[in-house]
Parts: sequence; structure tokens; C-alpha cells
Amino acid sequence: MKTYKREVAVALLIYLAYLGLYGRVEALEVIAWPFMLFVGAAFGMEWASKQTDLVTKRKTDDLDQK
Repeated sequence: MKTYKREVAVALLIYLAYLGLYGRVEALEVIAWPFMLFVGAAFGMEWASKQTDLVTKRKTDDLDQK
């Protein structure tokens, strides 16, 4: 199942760039932190799922305890 979190994160980055170039700086100051937190989380979850075994290790530990 595809969640489109990375695609939404890229769209948010493009919107931030648009606001930086053509928009109001006041609006950019307010929404930059929440947008960047989402972008970091989206790409961080992708990295953690592909580069580490944190997700699979948790599943096997749960099965071993039962």
C-alpha cells in the first residue's frame, strides 16, 4: 500500500520555495517549521525502513515472546 508521504513532502518543499520567492515572508515564518518536520519525518521513515532492520527486528521479537 502506497502512502505518498514522500511525494507530499516534495510538494510541500516546492510550496515553501514558492512562498519564499513570491509569497509573504510572514506566512513562511509560520509554516516552515511544521512543513520541515513533516518532510524530515517522511524521508526519515523511508530511510529507517530501507537501511535498518528496526521494523523487522520488532516484528520478530514480538513473535519470539509468544
